[in-house]
Amino acid sequence: MADADFPFIQGERPDGACTVDQDCADPALFFCNTALSRCEAACRSDDDCSMERRGSHHAILSCESRSLGCRCDASRCVPALCTGDEACEDGQVCRDGACGEPLPPTVATACRVVPERVIAPVGTPVRFEAWVSDAKGQPFVPGAALTWTAVATAVTREGGTGATFTLTTAGAEVEAVEARVGVISCRARVTVLPRHGEPEQVRVLVTDALTGHPVEGASVLVSDTLGQTLAREATNATGVAVVAARGEVGVSVFHQDFGYLTLAHYDTKGSRDLRLPLRRNPADREGGVRARFDHFAPVGSPVGSPMGSGEALAVGLTGLSVPGLLSEAAPAQVAGPERPVDLMLGGATRQFQVPSNIWVRGLGSPDVPSVTAPGIAGVCDARLMEVTDPEQAMRAGACGTRSAWALTAQVPSGELPAGTMDTGTDPLLLLARALPPSGRFSSSLVRDVQFTLRPPNGGEAVPLAPVMHDFQQVPLAFPFVVRVPALPRFRDGYPERAVVLGSVAAPGRGLVPLGLGAAINTQPSDPLTDTQPGLLAPGFVRVRMAPGHHGLEGQPYRLLALASSGALVGESAAGSATSAVFAPLAAPRFDPEGTEPVTFPEGFLSIPEGSHYNPDVLPWHGLLPREWRLDAPVTLATVVRATFTNASGRRWTMLMDGRRATSGVRLPVPPSGLEDRTFQGDTEGSRASLSVEALRVTTAEGAPLGAPALAESGGFAPEALAEATRAASTLHQGRPQVTWVEPPEGASLARGATVRVRVEGFQVGPALTDEGGVLLTVRGGGAGCEGVKVGSDAASRSGEVVLSLPGACSGEAVVLAASLVDGLGLPLRPAVTAVRTVRVP
Repeated sequence: MADADFPFIQGERPDGACTVDQDCADPALFFCNTALSRCEAACRSDDDCSMERRGSHHAILSCESRSLGCRCDASRCVPALCTGDEACEDGQVCRDGACGEPLPPTVATACRVVPERVIAPVGTPVRFEAWVSDAKGQPFVPGAALTWTAVATAVTREGGTGATFTLTTAGAEVEAVEARVGVISCRARVTVLPRHGEPEQVRVLVTDALTGHPVEGASVLVSDTLGQTLAREATNATGVAVVAARGEVGVSVFHQDFGYLTLAHYDTKGSRDLRLPLRRNPADREGGVRARFDHFAPVGSPVGSPMGSGEALAVGLTGLSVPGLLSEAAPAQVAGPERPVDLMLGGATRQFQVPSNIWVRGLGSPDVPSVTAPGIAGVCDARLMEVTDPEQAMRAGACGTRSAWALTAQVPSGELPAGTMDTGTDPLLLLARALPPSGRFSSSLVRDVQFTLRPPNGGEAVPLAPVMHDFQQVPLAFPFVVRVPALPRFRDGYPERAVVLGSVAAPGRGLVPLGLGAAINTQPSDPLTDTQPGLLAPGFVRVRMAPGHHGLEGQPYRLLALASSGALVGESAAGSATSAVFAPLAAPRFDPEGTEPVTFPEGFLSIPEGSHYNPDVLPWHGLLPREWRLDAPVTLATVVRATFTNASGRRWTMLMDGRRATSGVRLPVPPSGLEDRTFQGDTEGSRASLSVEALRVTTAEGAPLGAPALAESGGFAPEALAEATRAASTLHQGRPQVTWVEPPEGASLARGATVRVRVEGFQVGPALTDEGGVLLTVRGGGAGCEGVKVGSDAASRSGEVVLSLPGACSGEAVVLAASLVDGLGLPLRPAVTAVRTVRVP
């Protein structure tokens, strides 16, 4: 779509070159883009792009050849795009943003049902989707040509139409649901469990959250309110375990290959029939894709290519779709490790740290032929050449199928936002803020990408599936304005930014970004984001988005607003916080002036601060052994999740009703042979990192859904939970750590000198809401050193603590031990200490 996205028109000069507007044919219809030194079609309204206004001599071919004509976008005439079939003439369909005749069903050569495997009790409704492709593996959207049939008595179709079926007859796994396009068909396999009615027993179904396969051999443990084990059973080949339980209990599931899961405060007066899907350990396997960009015109290309001569920056932000809520994926599964990129602009050079899935070219950056994006395990089939047995690969978490996406742009240096080279600039935030005012951004999609995953192999290169993106596939042709809810308060201020993401929810694939926008919140830091240029009030964010395309047509749009402090992507630093709201979007709209801003029906949830855990075998500060508790409830939250993550990236997640988080949860001891993931797994026996998330989950009608109801209905499945979640907030507490800032090891210090340490995952201060302080113990050296202790109960906002050495202490090998202590000055359990040896002459 290069010609459509960049409709350059020749002026009086044969090649359309110019230096001023007067060099162009008609300054009322053209302007001279001095950054590119060429004439472009100018406009103030959509009418300025039409042949009626421009005349046949200056008509824009790419506008007149399309049924939807052109729109005036950022003073440029660009082809108008459709967002659905209803925007096209009768009999036409909207594909890749353009109206056209539908392809015949004979184009289809393969299909796959999603979900392709279901295990659930009698009476469960399930909605299916079918992904169809042609002989070249390209996506085909069948529309009305797709038909659904129940091919076994295990299911019946709801209402006789559509793709929603109800499980009706209990029995073993059977092919039960068929999708057909022309002569091509595919089926889903269904296992229907009988109704569970046994008293004083809880039935637990454990499945792989991302494939639907049963998890055999998982240990299901029922514990009392004190965390003591009452009963335990292992899941069978169908993923089912029936365990004795009565009263209020905790139900935990343990398997070494998956994240542990604990449903706390479950009242067995409910159905006693639970579905608890598990997600695989994120760091146990690695892999994904290597993305390249095709049809890219390098900087300095001749006139007629997307960019002309001159200094310009080309950027590609790529990734693979993420199933469920973003918080459920490990940070390393969303963006790879960071790498340095040097850019030069106006004689100044600056190094940016960008994730490995950002492609940058131009402004002096070295040519990088491709970038990588990590993948998340899921399903695959025989088309994946590296896999001989897809069924076994899926059961082992050794493969996946996701949608590859990219947001791309090539922007002349003269159009880059002010502050691009400023120190401290966040490159992703800069990209999100630069996107809405510009018409030079595009979306690229490859709907079906299969890849393998394998255990880490001592630094050996991971095999990555190749993906080719068209650099300009479909423009982000829909600029609009979003009104962001009032930002939640966080500690002594407010989140520093808000990012709005426009996306499509692709069944079986996950969340696929199609556009974004961003605003900062610094002048001042208050509940409303800063006023953006061209908008009259704070709290409004410009967004630019593409329609669903290249196989994702007809899938539901979803809008996400994320308020955040700390790292925007990558590994979450201790103390970083986010709060997000979600809303369905009928379709992206063309409203660059924001005459009808998009609003969210829900507000942000407050950040879940004040969480504490006692890993010790003895009581500690009001917490019983192995007890976790939240000081105050998060208003309107229906579910709270607390997740421990150890050094190997393995997790243990507690789920509870939002109202019960302040009651405390006492975790059981894992079964013999399984690690306790509340600990880091190091030789010091230190605590694991802790994140706390509050969710507001409701039915489609707005009725709140708590953790027990979700567990009984299968609502914790990734897609079901993402669809029902209206708001979520997360605080990554990290784990208590103290590290030395200065002096370096072996340094020489003056007597009475100050030293600095940094504290993470621990609130240093004297307030009741703080957790304690830092104690500096001095040992060794000569007189005046041995046994001296210096305390501190205050820290800077960055977490740094300044301490002073005793003036009488000196020696050649003075040992400084900085330890975290509670409000009474007692060491934490397990102890958290950092040691440094210095000279004090």
